[in-house]
Amino acid sequence: MRGKAKNLVGIHRYQAERPVQTQAKLMEALKRMETGSTLVVEAGFSWSKTTLAREASVNINTVVKKLPNGEWAFPKVNHSFEHLKQKRLRTTGVSAIGEVRDADLLREVKDLREQNRRLTLEVNRLGRLILHERDRADRMAVYEKQNISLREEIGRNYGRDPRRRGSGKRQWPWPT
Repeated sequence: MRGKAKNLVGIHRYQAERPVQTQAKLMEALKRMETGSTLVVEAGFSWSKTTLAREASVNINTVVKKLPNGEWAFPKVNHSFEHLKQKRLRTTGVSAIGEVRDADLLREVKDLREQNRRLTLEVNRLGRLILHERDRADRMAVYEKQNISLREEIGRNYGRDPRRRGSGKRQWPWPT
């Protein structure tokens, strides 16, 4: 009987020390997760109690276990976990805001480049139109000079016409 009692004492001692060892394993796993140097889970892990249990090599029920009075079995671990999770979410939120802002700026740059391209095409079109109109105006000025020259020549030729010599007054072939 004495051997069985000794075994029971050993088992009771083991069971009494077990929560301390489990809490130590969970806290070490939390530190590894915080630094990103995990042993079991891969990099880029999701920040959850399941991941914590996997990293600590304990059952998930150990992490989420509550005592009969409603308190956590490992309140220090749960408090540290929640604190680190919130801290991580805040920094992720800041980087997510930065990423959103970067994406907005990149989209705006793309839109401005497209607008710049369209404006450049419009400026080129207007430049070609102006050159075309200037060329047309120059041709019209040349035509006008030719027209004046032709009128003068017609007038001179008309004045020499022997059929019209008697009146003494110069008349154009068209009404003026």
